[in-house]
Amino acid sequence: MPLVSRFNRSRIIAVAYAFLAVPAGAQTLRGTIVDSDSGEPVVLAYVGLLAEGQEMVVAALANMVGEFEVTAPSAGGYFLYVSRTGYETLMDGVFDLGEGGEFNLQVGLRPAPIELEEVVVESSTRSLSSLEQNGFYDRAIMGLGTLMIRDEIERRAIDKVSDVFRMIPRLEIDDSRPLTGSTDVMRNPAIYNWRGGRKCSPTLYIDRHVVNAGGDYPLRPDDYMTASEIEAIEVYTRTSEVPVGFDEITSCGVILVWTRTR
Repeated sequence: MPLVSRFNRSRIIAVAYAFLAVPAGAQTLRGTIVDSDSGEPVVLAYVGLLAEGQEMVVAALANMVGEFEVTAPSAGGYFLYVSRTGYETLMDGVFDLGEGGEFNLQVGLRPAPIELEEVVVESSTRSLSSLEQNGFYDRAIMGLGTLMIRDEIERRAIDKVSDVFRMIPRLEIDDSRPLTGSTDVMRNPAIYNWRGGRKCSPTLYIDRHVVNAGGDYPLRPDDYMTASEIEAIEVYTRTSEVPVGFDEITSCGVILVWTRTR
């Protein structure tokens, strides 16, 4: 079955299509993301496919020249979702993806308008964002762990920050929420990883600072932050994935949280 696309052509341009001999059930969107004003590549944009119920089914980061590739898990209709700091978020579709095929796109992102009362220019050198300074995008390119940026975090955090971690492999959310204290306060959900056949808690870093060593101590992320405070999250459940400089204090994986305000 061929691939058919229905979308707003003012922002996404289909530049090529080929029906290829790919594994049955694979439907791949490939393409390049560019600045719609300058035509320059937009690097490290977050690209995903949403099911028609707007559930994210697959996501990836564009590379350093704006190229991306996402493969749908099954045939059906999908929205294309693209987000990058400094640009308007794009959600377009529906793409009707059939059995086995490939579709190449060029995606134009519009720069987000910025209102400034006064601008003082001190240097022509572009300042690095907090995520760039802390190596987030470098680690994203390596493809280890699970990394999410603001838009995806807010989409998943339906009720609490702990909701963000529900779809991450190897992690388990304990919703039993026991009562504690003299006033019988209900505790927040806890996050566990599996190591050596037992459950333990990952080490939690917030902006490079260890706030929970993990191990046998339950990690309850909602005790520390709300979804609106978070800029990005990194989850490393395997020792081989953990980045240099962020130790597994209790050998149970690492969660890195980067905030907007701290």
